[in-house]
Amino acid sequence: MISFLRERLQGIVAFSFLGIVALTFAFLGLPTFTQTFNVNDYAKIGNYSISQSEYFRTKAQVEDNLRSQFGEGLNFSDPAIVDIVSNLTNNSIIEKYTLINFYDDLNADIPDTFVETELSKLEAFQVDGRFNQDLFKQYLINFNLTKEDLMEDFESDLKLSLAVSLIDSTASSYNKSINQYLDLLTERRSISFVELEADNVIADFTTEEAEIEDYYNNNLEQFSIPEKRSFLVLDLNKNKMNLEVSEVELQDAYSLFLENMPVPEKRVSHVMIIRDNYPTELEYEERVALVASELDALEFSDLVENYSDDLGTVDTGGDLGFTNGEVFPSEFESVIAKLNINDVSTAVRYENNTHFLKVTDTKGSNTSSYEDKKTELLSELQQIKFEDEVAQISSSLTFSSFSLEEVKEFAESRGLELKDYTDLSAADFPFNFENSSIVTATELNNWSSPLEIGFDNYSFAYIYDAKDKTYKEFSDVSNSVKNTILQTKKADYLNEIYASSDIQVLNEDTLSELFQIGGFKIEKFKGINRSTSLLSNDIVGKVFNDSDIGVIKKEITEKGLLIYVVEDRIEGDHTSVSEEDRLAILEESKRTNLQLAFNELRAKYKFDEKISVSNQFANQSL
Repeated sequence: MISFLRERLQGIVAFSFLGIVALTFAFLGLPTFTQTFNVNDYAKIGNYSISQSEYFRTKAQVEDNLRSQFGEGLNFSDPAIVDIVSNLTNNSIIEKYTLINFYDDLNADIPDTFVETELSKLEAFQVDGRFNQDLFKQYLINFNLTKEDLMEDFESDLKLSLAVSLIDSTASSYNKSINQYLDLLTERRSISFVELEADNVIADFTTEEAEIEDYYNNNLEQFSIPEKRSFLVLDLNKNKMNLEVSEVELQDAYSLFLENMPVPEKRVSHVMIIRDNYPTELEYEERVALVASELDALEFSDLVENYSDDLGTVDTGGDLGFTNGEVFPSEFESVIAKLNINDVSTAVRYENNTHFLKVTDTKGSNTSSYEDKKTELLSELQQIKFEDEVAQISSSLTFSSFSLEEVKEFAESRGLELKDYTDLSAADFPFNFENSSIVTATELNNWSSPLEIGFDNYSFAYIYDAKDKTYKEFSDVSNSVKNTILQTKKADYLNEIYASSDIQVLNEDTLSELFQIGGFKIEKFKGINRSTSLLSNDIVGKVFNDSDIGVIKKEITEKGLLIYVVEDRIEGDHTSVSEEDRLAILEESKRTNLQLAFNELRAKYKFDEKISVSNQFANQSL
C-alpha cells in the first residue's frame, strides 16, 4: 500500500482526512498573546519539535469538539475529562505528524517560492483580491513572528495537505473496480447439494470393551466433576436498609458543595492598540484616547472593526474566548474579575500595548439552591453511609470465626437477607465471573470479600461446605464413551468413502447405496446470490468460489460430508444496482481503504511510542 501511495504524488487537493486538516491554518485566527508561549520543544514526537502554542491550539480544538458533542456542561477541570482531552490531543498530534513524516519520507521538497506564493493567496493578507505587504507585516508584528517562522508553519500545513491528498488520490482506483465488484455481488447461481451426516450412517460398527476403557483413561478430563461449594449469601441492599440522614448533615453537605463549585467562566473580547503601529508616542496616546471616547457611542463590535490593531480577532468581534481567572495575564484577569456581562473596561496597559476589555458571556455561574439540591445530596449521603456500613460489616466478618448458626444469628440481628446455595460449581454461581472467582478462592468456613453486585448492592458469601473436583465412574459413562467412539468411526467411514468414491450423478438412491446412509435429502436452489439467507455462509462461499459448472464437488465439514454441484451461472449486472446503493458501497470501500492506509503508516512510524509533552502547563487552557 505504501509503495503504491508513493507513486501517486499529485497536486494539492483539499480533503479532510481523520479530522486533521481541520486544524490547518488555525494559527491565523489566534489572539496575539498566545504567541508569547511559542516555545519550541514544548512537546516532541519523533524528531519533530512542537511549540507550546501549537499544542494548545490542538488542545483547544479538541475541547471545542467535545463541547459540540456533549454540550457546554463539561467540566474540563475534572481529572477524568483532563485525561480524555490529553489523550485526544496527543492522538491528533500523532495523526498530524504521521502524515507529515510520510510526506518527508518521499523526499519531495516544497520550494520556498511555492510556499510564498500559496501564503500570499490567503485572504488575511489580501486587499481587493491582491496581496498586501502592509497587512502581512502587521500580522507578523501582531503574532510576534518572523517571516521564516510563518513560512515554516505554513510549509508544515502544506505537507499535511499534500499527504492527505496523496492518500485520497488512491480513491480513483476504487471507481475503476466498483463495476467488477458489483457484477460479482449481483451474480446468481443455481445449485443442488446434500449434507451427509455421520449420525445417519446405517452401516454396522462394533466397539470392544478394551477400546472403550482406553478412551476413558486417555480422556479423563472429559468426565470430570468440577469442585463445588455450598454457601450462604448475605445481601446488603441500600434501598432495604434504614440509612437516616439528619438535617445538619444535609446542611454541611450543601456548604461543602458551595465550596467546591467551579469558578464561573467569563467570555472576553478586546480592542487592542499596538504601540509599534504608531510612529510617535503622541499618536499612540491619541489613538487610545479616541477609542476611550467612543466606548459609549459605538457598539463594541464596531469599535473592534474600526480601531483594533489585532487583525487575528477583528473578524470575530475581538473574541478571546473564556477564562476562569487563570487563562490571561494577571493584569487582564484582575480587571475581568470586576466586570459583569456586557461591561467594558477602561484602558488596560500590557506590554506597551493597550486593551479595552468586554465580558460578552458567562457560564458555570448558576448555583442550585439548597432546596433544589437537597434530594441529590440525600442520595449521595445515603450512598456514603451505605458504603461505610458495607466496610464495617466487611471488617466484622473478615476477622470473625462464626459458626453456621452464628452466621444466621448475625444476619437476623441486623435484619439482613440470607440466601442458601447448595453444591454449586463455579459455572452455576449466581454471580458474574469476577465475583464467582472471589467465592471460589474463599476458604471453607470463611467469609468472602465484598461482592459488588451493583451500585447500591453488595453481598458476602460464607462457605460452609466444599467438595473437590472428582471424576465420573467408568461404569456411569461407558455407554456415552461407546457412542462417541461409534460416531468417530462413522465420520471416518464417510471420509474413506469420500476419498475413494467418484460420484457422477447427484441421486438419492445412488448416495444411499454408496455411503450406506439415510436421513438425507438433496436440496435445490435456483438463482441465489451471495447475500442469500437461505444457506449457511460456508456453503455460499464454496458455491460462489467454484468456477466449474456441472461438476460434482465434495467437501468434508464438521457435520460430515457436503456434496454439491453448480448447475447454472447467471452473470451479474452492475447496472441493476441503484446509484444510491452504488455510491454508498463506493464510499464505504473508500473509507475502509483510507483508514487501512493510514493505520499502516501509523504502525510504521510508531509515533504513539515517541511522543513526550511537558507537564508544566499541560493542563492549562489558552
